[in-house]
Amino acid sequence: MPRFDETFIQQVQQATDIVDLVEQYVALKKRGKEFVGLCPFHQDTHPSMYVSPAKQIFKCFACGAGGTAFNFVMLYDKLTFPETVRRLAERAGIPLPRQVAEPDQPSGLSKNDLLAACLFAARWFREQLHAPGGQAALDYAHGRGLTDASIQRFGLGYAPDAWDALLKAATAAGHSDRQLAAAGLVIRKDDPGRCYDRFRNRLIFPILDVDGRPVAFGGRTMSDEDAKYLNSPETPLFDKSNMLYGLNWARKAIVSSGQVIVAEGYLDALMPMQAGVDNVVATLGTSLTDRHVTLLARYARDVVLLFDADTAGAAAAERALETFLTQKFHVRVGTIPAGTDPCDLVLAEGPDALRAIVDESPDALHYVWQRTYDSWTAAGRPADRQQIVERFLQLVASSSVYGAIDEVRRGQLAQHIAHVLNVPAADLQQQMRRLSRRLRGSGGSGAAPRGTYAAERLAERHLLEVLLNAPQLFDTAAERVDPKDFEDAALRTIAERFWKLAHDGRAHLDDLLASEALAEHGALLADLATAGEQRGNYEATLVGALDDMVYRRRRAELHRLRSSELTDDALRELSDRFREVDARRHPKIS
Repeated sequence: MPRFDETFIQQVQQATDIVDLVEQYVALKKRGKEFVGLCPFHQDTHPSMYVSPAKQIFKCFACGAGGTAFNFVMLYDKLTFPETVRRLAERAGIPLPRQVAEPDQPSGLSKNDLLAACLFAARWFREQLHAPGGQAALDYAHGRGLTDASIQRFGLGYAPDAWDALLKAATAAGHSDRQLAAAGLVIRKDDPGRCYDRFRNRLIFPILDVDGRPVAFGGRTMSDEDAKYLNSPETPLFDKSNMLYGLNWARKAIVSSGQVIVAEGYLDALMPMQAGVDNVVATLGTSLTDRHVTLLARYARDVVLLFDADTAGAAAAERALETFLTQKFHVRVGTIPAGTDPCDLVLAEGPDALRAIVDESPDALHYVWQRTYDSWTAAGRPADRQQIVERFLQLVASSSVYGAIDEVRRGQLAQHIAHVLNVPAADLQQQMRRLSRRLRGSGGSGAAPRGTYAAERLAERHLLEVLLNAPQLFDTAAERVDPKDFEDAALRTIAERFWKLAHDGRAHLDDLLASEALAEHGALLADLATAGEQRGNYEATLVGALDDMVYRRRRAELHRLRSSELTDDALRELSDRFREVDARRHPKIS
């Protein structure tokens, strides 16, 4: 892919406020001069990610993730550095340089090409809904209770009852059939070069990413097809196991309330939002996954799952319980009356009826315990409490929950279940351990401890920590050491770049963070800058770091000389000379 020059990268960096960017993904709260939030790059339960408006960097003190806005997007969206620069340039409305405004994939298609195709399709579908051919779909939307304002707000559209209506319109607008196929909008026939529209005669629900960009579509049939709903296939833009419908509209309300309501269909999210219950999202034809949980963890800690009052709903609740309990969520389960769904409930009884169900939703463990008890007794089995408890604990201990959490969390879980069952916590925990060993094998996996630098490398870190915060001290450092004196490869790479920029008069943190050559070291740069600022005392720290690095270099030189054929007297003389030279060159920092 063509490279961006540093002037353009700096322009994009200066136009991107990291607090504003990160807040699109994570709820942040002001704490002193910084902002804090739950880190999206590990299972964070206490805010451990700090965002510095002054330095325009983020840093997680639990998992070590950090860097600039570029690094955040690279980590979150799994993009390369050039792709990230392109993404943020478009976000800031900065036109790409002509020499790099080219396709960036071997196939000749970039994510931006797919986004452009989806954006065209979303606009075209909306136009068709209000054309004469879309009247039936518009009537259906009105019949389900959606107002014209909501239809416009949520971007609903219509796919005509034709094999290639979208294909013809899109190709006429300059989009290739290969581009449309890659975006999931058309399906290629067996015959080369032959395509047809994926969505036909359907009410269209655009699926937007957290930035509000259409990346996929869902369609409700207007005919008697067995498949009432059809979603886009997975594409480079769309992964249904990592997306929740409506999150782009609900995010602010979720962050504000600290609560998210999870439903199971498009209208089950849209109708409550239309009625003023704004913190609702929906799954996209799939069960809740670990990735959904991680996504929700960025915004709220109180999760209410809305399920139908049937066997399928109970099974979904058990699967969701297994997924959620590995993290410190407060999970509750709300049951919609039989024969209805959240959309119908809001239409029939108003938003307060839905709020009441949410407010009265039982804790997930209580819910699953009661379902276990009811199913046991409904089957005609004797109501032997010990057997029912055993069955319930098998559900928990045999799931991924017990083996995936640490001992402290296991104790908390046991306390919680003991309260639900009204049994001694110690006895319960012992029983859970026994079941876990029998059903799955004991033990869980914890996060690997973060690596530490050897003592001899600390001087290298301390030197860069000082220079990143006090670049005016560079001349003092350069008189005694240079990048060759750095043994740590990553630190040496940063030092080489710093020395080069310093000689050009541009040795500042912003210049380093905007360097593509250091993109993979963004977390380390953020770590160094943050640690240096916290330590302060720059001049004394610099003197100590320089002394240590020079001493290490002298020691290495003497070791090398000892391996030669010099006499002991010659070695002593050289050692004395090293000390004399070092004493003469040692600067006094004022």
